[in-house]
Amino acid sequence: MARQSGRRVAAAVLEITLLVTRLVTPEVRRRGPKQLSLSHMRALGFLDANPDADLSAVADYVGLTLPSMSTLVDGLVRRALVTRLAAPHDRRRLRLRLTATGNKALRAGLAAAEAVLETRFSDLPPAERALVIRAMARLRPFL
Repeated sequence: MARQSGRRVAAAVLEITLLVTRLVTPEVRRRGPKQLSLSHMRALGFLDANPDADLSAVADYVGLTLPSMSTLVDGLVRRALVTRLAAPHDRRRLRLRLTATGNKALRAGLAAAEAVLETRFSDLPPAERALVIRAMARLRPFL
């Protein structure tokens, strides 16, 4: 019974994740920084939380292969959203860091995503909004 209950929770979380992604993606593209995909946003968000990460760490987080992540980062570097720095003890190893422009783009993309979700949830009664917030807080340590 517990296993089935765990599967139901997993299925519900995955379903909501996919629905939120489907809802937010077009709005991030429309209202956020031009030509930033969700993969770009995830990479920028990871670098915001993990300055000086290497390409492998970002690729693992975003879920891309190293060659695909390298191409994505090349684009972010060309747009001055990310900078590459040599590691102090191994100049062959590169660290990635969010620039001020990258931080601004990330914040704009997140604001676009939050705006569409805020609009969708605006009709929820306050008690149900509080329930959603508590549920998200409860799930956070497990993710």
